[in-house]
Amino acid sequence: MYISSTRINSLKLSALLFFGFAIASSWLIFPYFVQGQQLLRGIGDDSRMIKAGSVSRYLTRELIKTPDLEITATLATDEYFQYVDRAAVVGNLRPDRNFIFFVAETIHRGDLPQEVPIATLRVGEDEYLPTISDGPSLVSHHRLSVYSFPKRDADGRLIEIEEAGRMRLYVSNRYMGSNRPLTFVGSWDAPYSLPDELKSRADITPVAVLALGAGLLSSVLTPCLLQLVVVFGGVIAGFSTVPGQSVGGSRQLTPLIRRKIMQLALAFVIGFVSLYALAGAFIGALGHQAQLAFSEYSRAVAIISGVLVILLGLWVGYRGTRDFACRIPDRRAMEALSMRDTVGTVLTSMGYALGCTACFGGAIVATLIVYVGAIGSAAIGAGIMLTFGIGVAIPFLLSAYYISKMDTILLFLAENSKSLSYASMIIIILFGLILLTDNFHVVSDMIYPYLGLS
Repeated sequence: MYISSTRINSLKLSALLFFGFAIASSWLIFPYFVQGQQLLRGIGDDSRMIKAGSVSRYLTRELIKTPDLEITATLATDEYFQYVDRAAVVGNLRPDRNFIFFVAETIHRGDLPQEVPIATLRVGEDEYLPTISDGPSLVSHHRLSVYSFPKRDADGRLIEIEEAGRMRLYVSNRYMGSNRPLTFVGSWDAPYSLPDELKSRADITPVAVLALGAGLLSSVLTPCLLQLVVVFGGVIAGFSTVPGQSVGGSRQLTPLIRRKIMQLALAFVIGFVSLYALAGAFIGALGHQAQLAFSEYSRAVAIISGVLVILLGLWVGYRGTRDFACRIPDRRAMEALSMRDTVGTVLTSMGYALGCTACFGGAIVATLIVYVGAIGSAAIGAGIMLTFGIGVAIPFLLSAYYISKMDTILLFLAENSKSLSYASMIIIILFGLILLTDNFHVVSDMIYPYLGLS
């Protein structure tokens, strides 16, 4: 029996679709009931602080310590940024390319000079000047300055600090009213890597992994996920339909569409969960180097992801123009179409999730590094992001299951294949353009104030 689209109650359909999207967005309860940042700070915070203090002390030298004046210098190696809460600046300082030093001055009699100290680095018999000398000028008793020295000399040759066996930092300034600069020196002997006892991961427990995944779910990635829900809706609407116009078989198509919805939802979930797990493994294996990689290549990754999502959006529109309904009995043709739709769904999910990871890579990596310390393990990083991904996947699957049980929605999908394909194409292409043009925050900034989130 033919069931006309006019038989579908538009108000009922709207309400059903609203509840479906509400279920897919139910992960949003986490920011309201679970304070992500507070949860993250509470995960092994004591042990992390103890470890960070030990690492800092190991890499810090006292240049002078008197009742009147104290100066210390910290060699901020690559490993330093894995343990100490300075991950936010690693992308700018690039310790993989530069020698980074933090110089702390404290004076107990009088005031510090207004000028930032002059620093020079000596490796063997060679002397180098910093490319960055940054610190506050108008201070009274305390100052922290940062100095950056390139790891290559003026001729582009790598400075062989291991062969020299020692490097020394000279810090000069007019302290305590002296007529000429007073110079103090700190020395670091090779090897410069941390000892094994400081690299222990004993504080990273399964409970900490689960808690960190929940903390991420309720904090740094919510803008990405909010948009992922819309992309999910566009994929379900575009790929679950059967191309062509069904003249009299709307109800006959609903069992097929019901199966496709669950199939596509599972494919979509597998796409972004596997991508996030791989990203976590990448971060866990490389630690702070992952943050440097995200910092350098995030725009390129976002552009590639945006192009991929746009191409997949065009495929959704193209498939909607095909007159396929008359060939439904062709089982092989249907299976081929279903396979292509499934692959397209996985690619769309992974493409958008990859762009999301690139856009928010700094937040992800900084959080993992700061709150877990030196992860140093692909399994731990993957476990954290897998926990986060599963927390998102469950509402998506529940939403798809709900939609697949609603005959009104299934009939609507069966009878409006072409128009839904075009609408889905526009939605997917739009979010691909958001990735491509680096306007990722625009949608979230528009919606979040109404949700009471930041």
